[in-house]
Amino acid sequence: MSLTRFIKDLLRKPESIPTPGAIFYNATVAKVLRQPETKIANDIVARMGKGTVLDLGSGTGYLSIEIARRAPGLQVYGVDLSRQMVKIARRHGRGVDNAQFVFANAAKLPFRDNSIDLVISTGASHHWKTPRLVFAECYRVIKTGGEAWIYDGCPEVFSNPANSRKLNKEYGFLIGRLGYRVSTLHGFSGEEYQTEIKGMLEQTAFKGNYQMALTDIWMKITLKKRQ
Repeated sequence: MSLTRFIKDLLRKPESIPTPGAIFYNATVAKVLRQPETKIANDIVARMGKGTVLDLGSGTGYLSIEIARRAPGLQVYGVDLSRQMVKIARRHGRGVDNAQFVFANAAKLPFRDNSIDLVISTGASHHWKTPRLVFAECYRVIKTGGEAWIYDGCPEVFSNPANSRKLNKEYGFLIGRLGYRVSTLHGFSGEEYQTEIKGMLEQTAFKGNYQMALTDIWMKITLKKRQ
């Protein structure tokens, strides 16, 4: 086993981030991801002005709160398996009444069948211990015709030197220069997406109704719930 693979597997072991990690994340990683997540918030608001959005692995709450602030007609729920993350997110979201944060496992969501218009997730899927159960829960809670947008790291985003320079110019050193290494450890390779992840999706109710595409700093998987 390579050192990179060993570190990658080690980082994926904790499905929930412990309290010290949550505090560190809030002070560092959450700030680095604000610009890319703002783009996602804008895409969501442009797509829908009302309805329900569920953010899986909502962390310290930035994305959920930005969506809620931009679209008062949306009800946004953030779910995280770290109690400290939920605590921080609730603190950040004070005064934003249409954003709520819940301590829960993405593999066992506390929401009714067919009750969510859009599920989103950024940088969390590589932590899921039972991804098939998470995908099944997404299918269960999404309304017919609704979608799930699952974003996570993919080093191929940064393999193209021109694109890497573009991201470095737009987002700064931490994303543009370190993005390849970070996404190698916190995400999936292009091959893993096309083999392991695709193979898993083909065994779910989303079979044949999904797309994968490199978008900004992410690999984006779009899952559609059709009749």
